[in-house]
Amino acid sequence: MRRIQRSLLVRLSLGFALTLSGLVGATGLYLYSSIEYIVYTQINREFINTARLLSHKLDDDRLPLNKEILDVGDHFLVRVMDHDHRVLIETYGMEKKFPPQTPDQGDWIWLNGPATADHSPRSLLIRYHGGSIQLSRDLKTEEVLLRRFFQSMLALLAIAPLAGAAFGYWLVKLGLKPLRYLEDEAENLRPGNLGIRIDSRRLPTELAPLSRALNHSIARLESAFARLSELNSDVAHELRTPVHSLRLETENILATGGLPGVAEEQLAGMMDTLDHMAALIEQMLFLARSEDPANQIEMLPLDVRELLETVREPFLSLAEESGISVEVSAPAGLSLQGNGTLLRRALHNLLANAIRHSGRDSTVRLEAYRGSGGLVLAVEDRGEGIPKQFMAHLGQRFVRTDASRSRKRGGAGLGLAIVNGIAKLHGATLQIESEEGVGTVAKITFPTT
Repeated sequence: MRRIQRSLLVRLSLGFALTLSGLVGATGLYLYSSIEYIVYTQINREFINTARLLSHKLDDDRLPLNKEILDVGDHFLVRVMDHDHRVLIETYGMEKKFPPQTPDQGDWIWLNGPATADHSPRSLLIRYHGGSIQLSRDLKTEEVLLRRFFQSMLALLAIAPLAGAAFGYWLVKLGLKPLRYLEDEAENLRPGNLGIRIDSRRLPTELAPLSRALNHSIARLESAFARLSELNSDVAHELRTPVHSLRLETENILATGGLPGVAEEQLAGMMDTLDHMAALIEQMLFLARSEDPANQIEMLPLDVRELLETVREPFLSLAEESGISVEVSAPAGLSLQGNGTLLRRALHNLLANAIRHSGRDSTVRLEAYRGSGGLVLAVEDRGEGIPKQFMAHLGQRFVRTDASRSRKRGGAGLGLAIVNGIAKLHGATLQIESEEGVGTVAKITFPTT
């Protein structure tokens, strides 16, 4: 509900609906009032003109009271009365619709009613030398027309919000189309294609400054990303040589012998530290190469079961020492397009983590199957699991669920980052599901092509 309330499309559509309703209502009220005024003004003018004509015929021309006096048009009925209000002459049938009216005071008196469902009388009484004249007319036709017009305006007013909302929705959606183009272009931005730019020619004039600002930001991001990747690669290259030299010198000192036992233990500890640093540098170099947009990997068809068997084999002795069994489950004939070397490295990292964090007499499973999202390679263990506070950061560099324990076991927090990088190179995604005390499942999903 909050998302709907914040929707620009919904707000503008409702705005169109309210605006159109207000315009239709105000226009309808104005038209109805104007038409009603014009109709009744014209009727009153006809009453007055006809009354003056009768008064002129009787007062000025002294015409006799006959049927010619009553001939004043199809709309009006005429009754002539003496001073005692006795009817002298009247239009045929007038007594049924318009009973005689008695003027109280004044020379011109307007009278309405009584109205019925089929009859809406209106009369004008005027005096002349021989008595009074009653001029009458039925306004039912005009009232029906005005009522129908009013009902039509109410119906239009009821439809106006829906029409306004539909029109507003269509118009705003059409107007937001350039923003969807911007959204698609921003969605397509990846570390490997930061060289793309938004084409401002496809955007309206109002959005051109925004596209230029975005292009400048993308250019700065591309430059910063390139410098960061170069720095990562350069630092790793610069560190690899001195670390390798230190290790060789330490190894030569140990090979010479004749050192006190304490010194040999310290040098052996240095060797372990240098090995850890060398592995860390190699991982940093691999990440730098995997994030290089110019890096293209060779993709070949791979037998999935054979790939999983190849991954399991180097870990059998280690798993046996830890009392852990490693099982492979994959249907025969299942294949995928990928780089065997990189995928083995990714699965090695996942399998090493699974064995490292599994208890004795447990089972680690290497699985492959076709899921709803595509082909899935999964590594499942029934180990200690991962704390919830680390789940959102898995796959980022130097993230370790237990820094002291991981360092003791040789981890640097780059294993899952490498797996994530390899998955992205294949257009796949890495997903980790874990529960403390139950186990962990790491899945690499390759979308169906």
